[in-house]
Amino acid sequence: MTTIADLHRRRREIVETASVIDNLMTPEQLSVHAIAKVTHILLCDLCEMVTDHLADSHKELYPGLLTHSDASVKNMAWGLINNDKLLKPEFSQYKRKWLKDCEFQFTDAFIEDTHAVLKSLRQRMDLEENTVLPKLEGAEILARA
Repeated sequence: MTTIADLHRRRREIVETASVIDNLMTPEQLSVHAIAKVTHILLCDLCEMVTDHLADSHKELYPGLLTHSDASVKNMAWGLINNDKLLKPEFSQYKRKWLKDCEFQFTDAFIEDTHAVLKSLRQRMDLEENTVLPKLEGAEILARA
């Protein structure tokens, strides 16, 4: 069962990894092969973290929220599900386009696409931090630990 602590931990890991990647996403940094390789690994890890986070939410979090007696909790769950419908394909397309075959092709288009996908992710993590987690904590929907 997902707990508030699990959600905070997963969110923190995603935000920290995205922040590190964002700082590495300059042509100067990526011109160093070792940095490019680490960046690629971190991007692959981030995509897996996001995929797992969304899958866990659909499996363990949303069912309880969708049947909650508070209509605002149900509405929040539907909003998250609708947000996922945009975020999941964006990450899947990004992964297929840029992270396949372990090729380190850090072109301007790659950097631009990476910044766009990180922006979408930041918006989602901000939504979770500022709206979802406080709502879950306030309504005592999930166990704390």
